[in-house]
Amino acid sequence: MIWNEARECMSRDQMTDLQGKHLVKLVGYMYRNVGYYRKKMKKLGLEPGDIHGMEDLGKLPFTTSEDLQDTYPNGMFAVPTSKLVRYGTLDSVSGAELIVGYTQNDLNLWSECMARTFAMAGLNKNDVIQIAYEPENWAEGLGLLSGVEKLGATAIPVPADQKKDLMSSIRKFHMTGIIGTPSYLMYLARMIEKKGMSGGVLKAAVCGGAFWTDKTRKKLQDAIGIKMYDIYGMDELMGLGVAGECRCQKGMHVQEDYFIAEILDTETQTAVADGMLGEIVFTTLQKQGVPLIRFRTMNITRINHEKCECGRTSARIDRICARTEDIVYIRGNSILLYSIENALTELREIKASYIVTIKKQHGLDVVEVCIESKRLQELLQSDNGESVKHRVEAVVGKIIGMKPKVYIHEGQMTRLYNRRKVTIIDERRF
Repeated sequence: MIWNEARECMSRDQMTDLQGKHLVKLVGYMYRNVGYYRKKMKKLGLEPGDIHGMEDLGKLPFTTSEDLQDTYPNGMFAVPTSKLVRYGTLDSVSGAELIVGYTQNDLNLWSECMARTFAMAGLNKNDVIQIAYEPENWAEGLGLLSGVEKLGATAIPVPADQKKDLMSSIRKFHMTGIIGTPSYLMYLARMIEKKGMSGGVLKAAVCGGAFWTDKTRKKLQDAIGIKMYDIYGMDELMGLGVAGECRCQKGMHVQEDYFIAEILDTETQTAVADGMLGEIVFTTLQKQGVPLIRFRTMNITRINHEKCECGRTSARIDRICARTEDIVYIRGNSILLYSIENALTELREIKASYIVTIKKQHGLDVVEVCIESKRLQELLQSDNGESVKHRVEAVVGKIIGMKPKVYIHEGQMTRLYNRRKVTIIDERRF
């Protein structure tokens, strides 16, 4: 089911035009009502009249978590407190406490986004849905609850730390849907396995709030016998529901009539092509309480603007795979540092540690891999040294798209960085 076909199935030209109109209004609204943002625009020599549509988005300054901290507690609010109907506190991407405020319009927007997300997962007004919210994030739980109510379904809100009654709730209330974290669903899978039971009439789970992999998802889906769908959001933007996954499970659909999503190169802050990794940056188009323009999330993902098999035309983003500090660019290619680490760790037959160094030589990026072992002679006796180097060269080269220089450290180990199996050093940053 598509909850709002008129908005979720717009043509790309129609959506761009709609976003542009909302962007023009938003810039004028923030210029009038948020002094901090007005100063940022004036510093760049910008006025609202300089923004005519989406083609001018790149002219606008970024908003960062530091901006929200600098204006704490309410310097980024665009309405007087008398127009707010709810406050929320949250930890920013940098860990500092922030305060957000919601107007009734903001809450209505949130419930609409959540209803769409639940519909993407195949849930409808006939379902009974458990909301397993984290006790310390009750505001998120309220947002999820409003989405279930907007959908017309029946909600069962429970704190996520009260797992002992989960199986009885499934049977007692004939639950058909669950909203929770991967760890909550892992508990359900263990209970089903332990008691030799089934997931009853459960048909779908919407999962967010923590990182998980496709491997973990498949394992849980097989164990419980249902499909599980990703959901994305940040408290600074609204909460969960900024993007959600449909039944095709090929990326999360961004609620583009409410949010502009950009994927930018982490070094140049310029747009990257579809399918390339970059930092996702959001603009909240219709929020009233604390609207944000070009908010840097520090999250790394990809975007795809092709029409989905489900019929929706909204852009899709991949599950968040890293933070901005976890990505480097080597000769123009975006590389996730953990992908190098994982590949080397998988070479279990090679009993060694690795130091991967990225540096500049004659103006070009080069990558060196030093293989170190406390038992070097055992390593060389059990396997030819050149063979070891070739295997390391192959797995690293496949990831970085070029041939690394690999050598074996033949003396006593001189660098044990935190005793990690793989240490990566980017000397270009020094």
